[in-house]
Amino acid sequence: MMKIFRALFIVFAALSANLLISSCGAPEDNIPGQWITESVEANIDSTKASAASLASIDKAVATAKTTTFTLKEDHSMVLTIDGYRSEAFWSYDEEDGMITFLFEAGKVENPIELGKLEGDKIIYTSSVKHGNITSVYVKE
Repeated sequence: MMKIFRALFIVFAALSANLLISSCGAPEDNIPGQWITESVEANIDSTKASAASLASIDKAVATAKTTTFTLKEDHSMVLTIDGYRSEAFWSYDEEDGMITFLFEAGKVENPIELGKLEGDKIIYTSSVKHGNITSVYVKE
């Protein structure tokens, strides 16, 4: 009886371990897919910003709200902003959670930040004169 119990326990433990391992994929595994803008928020000190700066920030916020991107498993991507479509190549830095992209693969240039992967969202904060703009993207 003890041998049967022990054998069942080992089988159950092995199945449980397999389930845990398969459900804990790397964060990068959750990145591919279609992403849309969930929200855009501007934090600006309007007492210091000129009317022209505020108008420019309003335009940047409106543009950010139209942003969508498709990140593919082969690290290619399609980025659409205000109806304009561009193709690029994305990468993920597991250390800091940052997703970046380049318009030409293998080019030696500074990558453009797309945002940090935080749970099931990509969050990008850009600095602007007298404040910042934060965009939050979610999978469609």
